[in-house]
Amino acid sequence: MSEVNTKKPVTPFRAFVDKLVFALYVIALILAVCFSAFIWFQKTYFSAYWVNGQSMWPTLNADAKDAKGIPFNEEKRALDGATGVDFVIGDCHQNAIDSIKRFDIVVCKYSDSDYSDKIKRVIVLPGETFYIDTTGAGNEGNGVLHILNSSTNDYEVIDQSFTNISAGDYPAIYGQPTTLNENEYFVMGDNRANSSDSRQNGPITKSNIEAKTIALVAKCKIVYNVSEGKYVPTDVNYSWPRFF
Repeated sequence: MSEVNTKKPVTPFRAFVDKLVFALYVIALILAVCFSAFIWFQKTYFSAYWVNGQSMWPTLNADAKDAKGIPFNEEKRALDGATGVDFVIGDCHQNAIDSIKRFDIVVCKYSDSDYSDKIKRVIVLPGETFYIDTTGAGNEGNGVLHILNSSTNDYEVIDQSFTNISAGDYPAIYGQPTTLNENEYFVMGDNRANSSDSRQNGPITKSNIEAKTIALVAKCKIVYNVSEGKYVPTDVNYSWPRFF
């Protein structure tokens, strides 16, 4: 007795649907793997930072206001108030840190025992010899940066048109030629009248640079959390990135 084949033949349409479903499954799997890898990559090599303070004004926190709409400063900010600040992304790759150039903005600490992040601009690079004119805050010529050109053995004035250099005080020690070690950077805030930086704390080392900031991506509010004893970000509003 011969067997009867009762299996229905696969129609071209059914074959097409089966292939389409399989293809969509593979695409979904690939996208899931890629998305997971992206999240891991971002968390491993990039970090987000909210900018507390006005040391980088007006580059960062240019329009920061406190809870009452008063332009931000430490004296006017109440502990229970909310202050609008900028939110930036930092590249933590070692390659990014190794390739830091003059005027890059970095997230750093002043020493190994310093546990709070600072955001400052790199002004003098490792191994360079420099001095800064110290004629007094507000005086003409104050804050002019001179860096030794090793090829000509002459000092060159470095343009710092991104900030008002004359507004700040510059210690007399840096009015004399100073040479940085091969792993040191001299950093300052753009708000020279209101920034604690290498002028007071000395150069930072490469090991204390956490990231090179690459973009302003959002604004947020910071609110003082009494139980934690520190400010925490809230109400993050993302926008089109402004790259540095």
